[in-house]
Amino acid sequence: MNMLHLNHHELIKGVNCTFLRYLHKQIDWNNRLIAIFGQQGVGKTTLLLQHIKSTFDNSDTALYLSLDNLWFQRNTLLDTVKDFCKAGGTHLFLDNVHCYSEWIKEVSILFDENPSVHIIVTASILQSVPVVKKELKRGVACYQMHTMSFREFLSYESILDIPPVPLDDLLKNYAEFVKKINAQFNVVPVFRNYLEHGCYPFYWQDPDAFYYRLADTVRETLDVDLPVLRTLYPAGVAKVKRLLMSVVEKVPARIRPAEMLKDVGLLRPQIDDYMGYLNDCGFIYMPKYMARITPLNQKIYMGNTNLLAALYGNKDNRRNMGETFFVDQLSNVATLEMIENDDFLINNKYTFMVGDPLRDYEPIKNKENSFAAVYGLPKCITNRMPVWVLGFLY
Repeated sequence: MNMLHLNHHELIKGVNCTFLRYLHKQIDWNNRLIAIFGQQGVGKTTLLLQHIKSTFDNSDTALYLSLDNLWFQRNTLLDTVKDFCKAGGTHLFLDNVHCYSEWIKEVSILFDENPSVHIIVTASILQSVPVVKKELKRGVACYQMHTMSFREFLSYESILDIPPVPLDDLLKNYAEFVKKINAQFNVVPVFRNYLEHGCYPFYWQDPDAFYYRLADTVRETLDVDLPVLRTLYPAGVAKVKRLLMSVVEKVPARIRPAEMLKDVGLLRPQIDDYMGYLNDCGFIYMPKYMARITPLNQKIYMGNTNLLAALYGNKDNRRNMGETFFVDQLSNVATLEMIENDDFLINNKYTFMVGDPLRDYEPIKNKENSFAAVYGLPKCITNRMPVWVLGFLY
């Protein structure tokens, strides 16, 4: 146990609290049981360590444990923290709980037997939130950490630090907001940098190796998390990888199952399951369609623009990057549905066309609650806005 305490304090020493992810302010840290879900690399571990350092510093009343530590191959969580709880420990931070098969059962016991202890856990995005809520049954507060927004990237890069702007407020004053932002810095090169490497905060650890590390994070999720949380054998994982790389070459486009059968060698019933796995991982995004629409073929996007750049290398397709950015940012804060012409309905209220400056936007020019989000547009023109302005929502 002394070794685990030593590891805790060494980790805290190296933590920088200058930049905090958006979720840090949204979490009610007073809850006794908190679960945070998210992709590998989005900053869940850093979030825990920053909160420990800013709230507890070197106090032994808090303890950080990563349950993927080899220690837990021959020691149970309950035995490991028994002395911590008896000695008056008050806050237990459990990282990567999905790597420990009995975590729900043992966290439940810890919660019930130690009424003064607060427990905060992080888990893979593949861990089922409904299952966690159902099996814990203790009023667990669940949060999902998304990739960094464009607004967060600006703060991370020390370019601009402003609070998030709710969508309704933004759409009331988007022209004035765009003018204000343009007056403070040259948005175009910074936005391009964000599209290529701004979604994951680990970029600055080694910028030259960012794409390699991001691709490796994708591989690790598929090799490690997917078999455990979706009970998939190695042969199935290999097919999921081939499916992902086949999709990367086609997005954004309507994916025909027959093409997937030929490219990847899957049986027809497997296509929907395997596409669902990639969607659950956050590597692709499959928009929902309005209830009255039954599409013949599902339109697919990459989960974010960094994945598109890392896995395919196509950074110059403006419409592809713009649409991918749009669905990534909006789907994290609002309901997003596709309509017949592949435009988007947001929060069942706003209609958006998304594309480049050469597209014809006359059909929505005078329509109420209809907008165009345009890649490469420098300023607002009637109800057309630069797509980057929708990166300030969280």
